Amino acid sequence: MKKIIALLLVLTMGLSLTACGGNKDDSNDTPNDSQKSTSKKDEKIEIRLLTRMAGTSTQVGIFKDIIKEFEAKHSDVVVVDESQGDESSFNNKLKADIASGTLPNIFRIQGVANLGDYIENGLIMNMDSALEADPEWSQGFTEGALKYYQVPGYEGTYAIPMESGLIGVFYNEALFKKANIDKFPETWSELKSAIEKLNAINVTPIALGAKTTYMAGHLHDQIFYKWMGTDAAKELGARNLKWTDEDVVETLGFVKELYDLKAFPEGVAGISDDIVLTQFLKGEAAMIITGPWNIGKLTNPEETEFVNDIKVAKFPYFDEKPEFKDQDMQIVSPYMVNGKLEGKEKEYTIELLKMLTSADAAKRYAEEAQFIVPRKDIDIDESKVSTLFTDVLKLSGTSAGMAVDVFDYDPLASMQDRTRNSIVGMFVGNTPEQAAQEIQSEIDK
Repeated sequence: MKKIIALLLVLTMGLSLTACGGNKDDSNDTPNDSQKSTSKKDEKIEIRLLTRMAGTSTQVGIFKDIIKEFEAKHSDVVVVDESQGDESSFNNKLKADIASGTLPNIFRIQGVANLGDYIENGLIMNMDSALEADPEWSQGFTEGALKYYQVPGYEGTYAIPMESGLIGVFYNEALFKKANIDKFPETWSELKSAIEKLNAINVTPIALGAKTTYMAGHLHDQIFYKWMGTDAAKELGARNLKWTDEDVVETLGFVKELYDLKAFPEGVAGISDDIVLTQFLKGEAAMIITGPWNIGKLTNPEETEFVNDIKVAKFPYFDEKPEFKDQDMQIVSPYMVNGKLEGKEKEYTIELLKMLTSADAAKRYAEEAQFIVPRKDIDIDESKVSTLFTDVLKLSGTSAGMAVDVFDYDPLASMQDRTRNSIVGMFVGNTPEQAAQEIQSEIDK
């Protein structure tokens, strides 16, 4: 098939050249030696980028500044930035590039479920050699961020993380004090005790709206990683574990246990995420599980009177599973490098990638845009950011293992809706065993 396509391309090019040049004097179309030399000398190495860094935000401005700085260093390079802010436009562009065999130098594929196909076809570069060659750069990344892109069944690291941020528990310290809770609960047993005390003063313990099903999914993700670790999600995706296995069913059981303890608002299955966020901002709920994207609202006096009371912590770990204390849910986004690159083009691409993810870049992103690059070697001027952002940044850097959603590792696209809907089903009468069987049936069929 490839030979046929190549032949068609050759024939098409031949026809085009004939049509364009048939009425001209051939001697006028042939460049002399001087012209050939000048053309070759002026030819620049092109580095194409396809990321989600597009638009007018502060972080996009920093991204573009770094590209300009790189181009200024190398007069023989031109960077073509084709990044798309809109998810649909980005996906369509990436699909078209893959289909046409014109994959950009630096691009991104979210999640890791289907990276094996790209790795086997040599489309994604193993970054281990680049990481080993520059320990000052590589050792600055948080352990969990790099580990996320170590794909089961394949040796190597197949992306460089360019954004992360703890999806943690933001809580209202004033309400905790009112309920006689001295500190945020570090363990599952302490969390259950705190829920009982908050219910006693008629405060909703956890603002969760399961009509927007991702919130229920994120709750289960947190529990799953604290009970089984982030690597267990990879084992589910690789079919080495089943949702009906005892340990996995237990993670669903813990979600149901919180529901039975009245941890969530009444009618949780029919409430949307914007409603419960408002409840938290108004002081009607004591905790909410969310990510860095809401820091702006949580630190804005016009949004909440509790600006100085809102703190952040990791989701509590299980007393009997302390080894998973720092296995955390985070947002993680990558830069990936085209595996077909060679020579100077490869060298320049890796240099640009390192500039985009350096400690200096991370410092700018944090101080100017409150955007987290997962590095532990940056010295933030805390006067330039909110205390809440600083706390999220510090906690994010302590993750020994990190992952986004459990289904991120599953090759079935339908697992996003299936897992989340089955978890919500436990809020309307289903048992953990029924939820597990529903999810496993999606795989088995």
